[in-house]
Amino acid sequence: MIISVVSAKGGTGKSTITLNLAGILCSLNQKVLVVDADPQGSIAQWSEKTAQKELEVLVEASPADNKKLGKIAKKYDYVLFDTPPTFRKRIRTVMSLADMLIVPVCPGMADLWSTEKLLEVFFEEKKKKARLDARLLISRVDRRTRQGREFRDQLERLSIPIFMTEIPQRAVYNDVWLRCMTIDRLQPRGEGVKEIRSLAQEVMIWTAQKWLR
Repeated sequence: MIISVVSAKGGTGKSTITLNLAGILCSLNQKVLVVDADPQGSIAQWSEKTAQKELEVLVEASPADNKKLGKIAKKYDYVLFDTPPTFRKRIRTVMSLADMLIVPVCPGMADLWSTEKLLEVFFEEKKKKARLDARLLISRVDRRTRQGREFRDQLERLSIPIFMTEIPQRAVYNDVWLRCMTIDRLQPRGEGVKEIRSLAQEVMIWTAQKWLR
């Protein structure tokens, strides 16, 4: 499955989610390729410094819908795209390549509005590719706040499935970049690992359901 992690604006934790989801999937004996299609190249830089060689990273600043990528994808159980937070042609191309989209959204009206615009692009692409699916992921949430507790209700009006897993704001996610280790290596018994593992399990169930269609 080719999964693109997309967001309409920066600061949603998109690259962090992509990287750590890939790490957990690898730990579950899945063969995973991460394609860094974000010009910021955070995952590409991480991959140059990490000792985790089981996690393969391909830097592709301008992905194109071609046979080469299709051949590469067949070698893996999952291909995860980290995408630029824009509506430029690149993100449409990545959507057209994907089977599934994970859309991280942070609590707040600005993120809600930008996600609405992103979903307009998704529905346009879905007209061309009916099997394209998307799910929203609540990211960087603080459930101690009213906004954090009520944000799921606000998202439900968008009529797009929402992962049950929520990703809180945690210092350990910054350490992933500083230490060049995915969260399962950095804090194998921490709460962050439980969250990303829960997300990975939801993704694997989603994938299995998609194959059965």
